[in-house]
Amino acid sequence: MDPSTSLSASVFWADIGLMLFALFLVLLNGFFVAAEFAIVRLRATKVDGLAEAHGWRGRILRTVHNQMDAYLSACQLGITLASLGLGWVGEPAFAELLTPLLAAIGIESPKLIHGIAFFTAFSIISYLHIVIGELAPKSWAIRKPELLSLWTAVPLYAFYWLMYPAIFVLNASANAILRIAGQGEPGPHHEHHYSREELKLILHSSRASADNDQDMRVLASAVELSELEVVDWANSREDLVFLELNASLDEVFTVFRRHKYSRYPIFDESIGEFVGVLHIKDLLLHLSLLEMLPSAIKLGELMHPLERVNRHMPLTQLLEQFRQGGSHFALVEEADGKVIGYLTMEDVLEALVGDIQDEHRKAERGILAYQPGKLLVRGDTPLAKIERLLGIDLDHIEAETLAGLIYESLKRMPEEDEVLETDGLRIIVKKMKGPKVVLAKVLKIT
Repeated sequence: MDPSTSLSASVFWADIGLMLFALFLVLLNGFFVAAEFAIVRLRATKVDGLAEAHGWRGRILRTVHNQMDAYLSACQLGITLASLGLGWVGEPAFAELLTPLLAAIGIESPKLIHGIAFFTAFSIISYLHIVIGELAPKSWAIRKPELLSLWTAVPLYAFYWLMYPAIFVLNASANAILRIAGQGEPGPHHEHHYSREELKLILHSSRASADNDQDMRVLASAVELSELEVVDWANSREDLVFLELNASLDEVFTVFRRHKYSRYPIFDESIGEFVGVLHIKDLLLHLSLLEMLPSAIKLGELMHPLERVNRHMPLTQLLEQFRQGGSHFALVEEADGKVIGYLTMEDVLEALVGDIQDEHRKAERGILAYQPGKLLVRGDTPLAKIERLLGIDLDHIEAETLAGLIYESLKRMPEEDEVLETDGLRIIVKKMKGPKVVLAKVLKIT
């Protein structure tokens, strides 16, 4: 055999070996990428179940997940070594294989052959590195974190202990740099606390695929509740049904038969203020102890203290006050003491779980008619209620009611049957009373 032919064959197979080694490094890079994303994506609540269900593999996975920072460092070291090795052997191996092919098609200039070969080899290696070594394993790990974390935990565990000295030095160096920068010791990776906005995004994005949309909606409402002030959810002052302090028993029962509420604020006309709140059950209990119904009744002896809250009180704070007891009824006031609305315990709970129907009240106050994406509402309806019913976000708007939004958008007094579109809504003004928006139709623009 010609020695030159034998040498050429040896070089060819050596290049093939280097090319196969380069492909192995691409797959190795993909392994570490998949391991990294699978560990981070895996929920802590799933780890114990996997440990019990998969024996020693599951227990190793729990160890890896509980020491996430250390094993993420191992992933980074593996990715770096694989990438450096790929650049070292991959491009030359592919370039050597391409050189004779370029010469065979008539390219004679050695510099041109060398340039084309290395550019082509660089493009091929980069493509394989990005697609097979990065994007595909990352997407797979995000979609199947439990499966991928189980597959990668044992090899990653072995690699960590094999490379422990290097990983220890790298982590110590990184921590030293953080201390110099005034950041202190980094906390565990899995102890990240989500912000309120992050939680809202996670919950709203999860609702589309959730098995129980009601659960997701309540969780999202619980997060949003902390952003609301009482004025954002308060019923209008015009909806307030009250009793006069000197009202007769017949007048009390007339009001009760008409509205069927369980609590009524008491208004003292002599001083022009609300002085307490009457629980109908207290009145009925009092009357049950009498031998005959009296013609007059002293409501002042039966009423409870009335809670008054500033319009800017957080709704969660009012919920806590209601939870601790009291009348479960509060007047909402301006800073000067002017009453602008009211809230009950039921109203606050509706901010959390949605409209609560009972045998008497068939629609939420202010909402006269509701269909998916369509509302017929009063002008003084809080925007927060419209947001909740239509599933939209109006947090950036300064107005607190629908009428406020209309005036804010038009910069003038609206007219009946006027139509305006703003912030994903089509609003039709149905009824005006002087400068006041009495009734409007609201449609969600899709």
